[in-house]
Amino acid sequence: MSLLHLLAGRPVIAALRTSDELDIALSSRVDHLFFMGGSLTDVIHGVRLAREQGKGAFVHLDLIRGLSSTDRESVEFVRDFVGANGIVTPKSHLIKEAKQAGLYAVLHLFVLDSLALASGLKMAQTMKPDAVELMPGVIPKVVSAFADALPDIPLIASGLIQTEDEANGILDAGATALSVSERALWNFEYGK
Repeated sequence: MSLLHLLAGRPVIAALRTSDELDIALSSRVDHLFFMGGSLTDVIHGVRLAREQGKGAFVHLDLIRGLSSTDRESVEFVRDFVGANGIVTPKSHLIKEAKQAGLYAVLHLFVLDSLALASGLKMAQTMKPDAVELMPGVIPKVVSAFADALPDIPLIASGLIQTEDEANGILDAGATALSVSERALWNFEYGK
């Protein structure tokens, strides 16, 4: 199943930085969790609980203590021992490895200026990740540019999204989903 279809149900993804947030995320309305911090042991435990509750689990390779963010073996470890649905990474070679390993691959991009926008679009068009996560996520102009240029790749806006008005605005600009750490948005319903 395409990642677009998985994200279509509820557009908010809980971005977890600590294991203290896990219970709140599991009891919220979100369908997916991005593990963006903590130790490898915390993530293994959290992914297991998320999957038991039917929630998708994605591991940000660069942010987990005890996990290398540069090796193919880390991708295989996430698949075989962590049991996540996919990974999040800014590294193009790991996007390729994740896809070959049968995991969803989310390309994490920082778009801070016009050069980053152009190079990020080129990278996404070349790598064809399952989704692109854009940071910061509160810039409708950037979201619209990616949505127009990559109509078949889901866009996940992330970073600095703190209110329902911001969430609605970014989704209206073309984002497929939002990765947010703001707990008040974990029960957000688009358009309401």
